Amino acid sequence: MDLLDQARTLAAGGEVGKAIDLLEQAVAVGGESALISKEIARLCLSVNEVRAFTNWCHEAMRLDPSDGGPQLMIGRVLAAQQRWGEAAESLEQAVQGILPGGERAEAARLLDLARARYEEWKRLHPGASNL
Repeated sequence: MDLLDQARTLAAGGEVGKAIDLLEQAVAVGGESALISKEIARLCLSVNEVRAFTNWCHEAMRLDPSDGGPQLMIGRVLAAQQRWGEAAESLEQAVQGILPGGERAEAARLLDLARARYEEWKRLHPGASNL
């Protein structure tokens, strides 16, 4: 079983903290990768550690700037928080990156929604910022 599978098994068994620790230890000894960083981010979000989630997404972006996945992950969270301007920015970057077909369609759909909602918000709140 590879490292990601071990972490996912731990998380599925309710041991999210141990799963995060396992992956962070791998990073500490030089096993960093965008894939591991995205998995740590996903796990952090699952336990509502939003700041850690964001930090690990940014680490994944640093490691693989062409991957649109971390931007999509952040865009989902921002859209759920109705932070439409920021969501649109993140999703614009996501669709410019490499994404599997289903994720590309999701990112495009969320981007259209975020843009529309942000325009609506700006009309209702002239001079204010949703960022």
